[in-house]
Amino acid sequence: MKQVLIVNITRMGDLVQMGALLSRLQEEWPGVAVDLVVDRRFAPVASLLKGLREVIAFDFHELIDESRALVKDVVALYQEAAAWVKPLAERRYDRVINLTFNKPSALLAGFIGAPDIRGAQSAWDGGIVIEHPWMAYFSDFHQFRRLNRFNLVDIYALGGSGPGTFAPLRLTVSHEARAWAKQVLAESSSWIAVQAGASDGMKAWRPHLFGQALAQVSKRWQDGILFIGSREEEATIAEVVRVYRAAGGQNLVKTMAGRTTLDQLAGLLGECRLLLTNDTGPMHVGVAVGTSVIDLSVGHVDFQETGPYGPGHWVVQPELDCAPCGFDHVCAHHACKDRITSDFVADLMGHLLNVNPCPSRAFGARLYESGVDEDGLSTFRLKAGTESPVTAWYAAFWRRYWYEAHTGLRSHLPSPEGPPPDVSETKTQLRSLMPLLETACRRADEIARLASRASVNISELKRLQREQGADQERLLRIGMATEALAPLAAAFCRQVRNDNVIGLSQLARHQAGAYQTWRRRLVEIDRSFTPGHTGDLLVVRAERQAA
Repeated sequence: MKQVLIVNITRMGDLVQMGALLSRLQEEWPGVAVDLVVDRRFAPVASLLKGLREVIAFDFHELIDESRALVKDVVALYQEAAAWVKPLAERRYDRVINLTFNKPSALLAGFIGAPDIRGAQSAWDGGIVIEHPWMAYFSDFHQFRRLNRFNLVDIYALGGSGPGTFAPLRLTVSHEARAWAKQVLAESSSWIAVQAGASDGMKAWRPHLFGQALAQVSKRWQDGILFIGSREEEATIAEVVRVYRAAGGQNLVKTMAGRTTLDQLAGLLGECRLLLTNDTGPMHVGVAVGTSVIDLSVGHVDFQETGPYGPGHWVVQPELDCAPCGFDHVCAHHACKDRITSDFVADLMGHLLNVNPCPSRAFGARLYESGVDEDGLSTFRLKAGTESPVTAWYAAFWRRYWYEAHTGLRSHLPSPEGPPPDVSETKTQLRSLMPLLETACRRADEIARLASRASVNISELKRLQREQGADQERLLRIGMATEALAPLAAAFCRQVRNDNVIGLSQLARHQAGAYQTWRRRLVEIDRSFTPGHTGDLLVVRAERQAA
């Protein structure tokens, strides 16, 4: 029997989003035994997942706090962790999938060991290396977020297993929790759930807009409104309710924030018609129990990455050039939250409640409907609002490119129509980049030859490395400046540093390989961007190999 260990110790939503991976592993290896290492705080979430043999909980936050506060010395902490990990290493897993990209999890994955480790693991020098192309893509795409069209759920499944049949997210809700939820919600025949808060205020739509939208819905729909969330969100919920009542809202309102177990929360959401929410862990719980979701995607949230998975859901995103902002961005205006109007959200809720048509115009916002694409992956289709033609073209191109590059399969998605809208500028960038990259490849090859000699000329090696550093700076400045080239430049940045080799010669060959990969990929996309070409990556590769 095959055995797989998954390491996922960060957030509740990340655990729910493993659902497709668990299904895909069973499709790849029928009867596989899958264990999960999780932080103790999230063990209740893991207990609701289908397809796990064992949930292995450890208090990682306590371990980190003790190391920072010097409660125990380093040796004692290491001995404690090693004693806990040892039985896992003795199980001899066939595959370890590490979905947490930090040094502690990388060390854990390497210590447990397996013939096949995917995700982050420790390098020989204590650094982190990323194993498997899809896991590498996961670590790269934050540098070109607006071009990414792979949901995190699909990246987990493709990286941890491989391509396969689409599988919706599913949680197992106990009969007790379902019965309890029915009793709690017995006062009304129909409910909508609302998550007005979020763990990060940047991710939350404004409370008064929630209140106004709900008040407008109450004029067309007379059943119950259920507020969910944590105890910390009670003040936000109170503000929503105050605005709601002041605007004439008359529906029955019930607040269960901080008053449920996770099993009970899943039971409540399973009884609701829809969930209006910010991007939160409970959003994924709602998806996994079959509730239709309206996701308000503001701040640094990108619904293409973490939006509701699979068909039957809706996303509203502000129509701003800066949306979504970067994770490290400090926003002075939060204008994205005001671009999503309460009128539009109310009309969208009314559509899902069958009391009015779907809104066809979204002033200041974009409306997307979730679905499944021709490759069996989650997608979002624009229903109202506008997208940048340049961004839309390259997003479609890179979606096909990476799928075919990392799976070796032909994508069933159509190629973006015609050449890119900025094809002239793109060709100019390529003409300036390619000669520099050719020179950099030759220099990297020369460094590799010099480093492999029995007697290394140190002064010559240092000179070439200084020139290589200057090459790299110029190349990345050009490569990261355009949507046509940024994904390849980001992949090169990671690949050139993603080494787990010992010795100067091995390191030099690794870096030369990274330059050569970048050059090969640039040749492929140069041909794909040529007017009249099919844009099919597999065709491009066949042409290149024939030449």
